[in-house]
Amino acid sequence: MRLKTFAVLLLAPAVLVLLGGCGGNDNNKNATSSTSTTPTTKTVGAPGAKVSFVTPKDGSTVGPTVNAKVKLSGFKLAPNQVGKPAKQGEGHLHFALDEGKYDLPKYSGANGKLAVKLGVQGKYSPSVTPSITYKGLPPGNHKLEVYLANNDHTNTGVEASTSFTVKSGATNSGAAGSGSSGGGY
Repeated sequence: MRLKTFAVLLLAPAVLVLLGGCGGNDNNKNATSSTSTTPTTKTVGAPGAKVSFVTPKDGSTVGPTVNAKVKLSGFKLAPNQVGKPAKQGEGHLHFALDEGKYDLPKYSGANGKLAVKLGVQGKYSPSVTPSITYKGLPPGNHKLEVYLANNDHTNTGVEASTSFTVKSGATNSGAAGSGSSGGGY
């Protein structure tokens, strides 16, 4: 019994030292060793790519249906490559309304249904077109973000956002399009 107690007391400081290092913020780590990756987990960006909102305009007032549209440059939407390995400069879009709060089928339609299928509902609504429609939004201020995503759904680091206000009984000023949902993975 004393031997076991002695062993535990002897090992306890070593265990605490090891646990103390887990999850810590060590800014002196060697960047090469802490960021080395295998080809399957390599981050693929989109150098030179840009995305911006055409509608709704930042600061606009819209109705409960918002037809959002973005303009892309230096990035190709590749619907037939979704789910395949990342390839620089191609992929699809991830829209997130109020940090995903409205990225559900009730609000983002076909895009929301796809989010459910992918297990990302409440986080973002995927799209292979440069547009998305949100319906039935409550009055108030909202922020819509879009991220360029690689074929494998990883983020390229290229994004844009717009803020708008939904007024009760407001018209869709600031929203454009015919209501295309932007689905179709």
